[in-house]
Amino acid sequence: MTLNYFPPAGTDYLRLWTDAVIELAGGQETIEADGWFCVTRSNPERQNPNAIVTQIIQMHLPGRSEHLGDFVFSLNPQIPTMGEETTFAVNKFDSRFKGYFNVYFQLELLDQGKTLINKEPVVIEGVFGALPPIGAIGEMAPGDRVGMYDKDNPDSEPVMYMLATRKIVGQYVTGDYAARKEDFLAVKEQAAEFARTGRIGSIAEV
Repeated sequence: MTLNYFPPAGTDYLRLWTDAVIELAGGQETIEADGWFCVTRSNPERQNPNAIVTQIIQMHLPGRSEHLGDFVFSLNPQIPTMGEETTFAVNKFDSRFKGYFNVYFQLELLDQGKTLINKEPVVIEGVFGALPPIGAIGEMAPGDRVGMYDKDNPDSEPVMYMLATRKIVGQYVTGDYAARKEDFLAVKEQAAEFARTGRIGSIAEV
């Protein structure tokens, strides 16, 4: 019998901090954002018991940049942000799992009234000891360079590039559940449907 160490399918609201190196016409800047995200996970498939499907279904990461002004990272509602977690080193607590997400952002530039999107995924990978991966770090691979385009004019040249990003997962969100109670209940229902049916499309519109 295979031991996979996966918890049952479910949904978690977690704190998330990120920094990112961006490239603009005027040079490079490292920006920081701090907020929360919601991730749902499936049960392992019978055919592949050492892997689960994951999806980030909500994200809210506000911050401020010298060049961009106030901004918020959220998810592009048109393209789901999917990932996978697999067992890696089952006997090591700090490196039991490895995983990735293909992340499709919306970067709302609040002072400029503009929203940027990436047409190619920002691939975030990491190795961690438990699920949910509290305290884990996920990063872009060195050398990656992903264009961010004006959402209203996606065929134009990129407004900027993302060169690196590091994401650190924090503890469970507790203090602001009440403000998002309706969203949380909807996500729980859709995550339960996903765990039961395996249909990704049913939760991509959250």
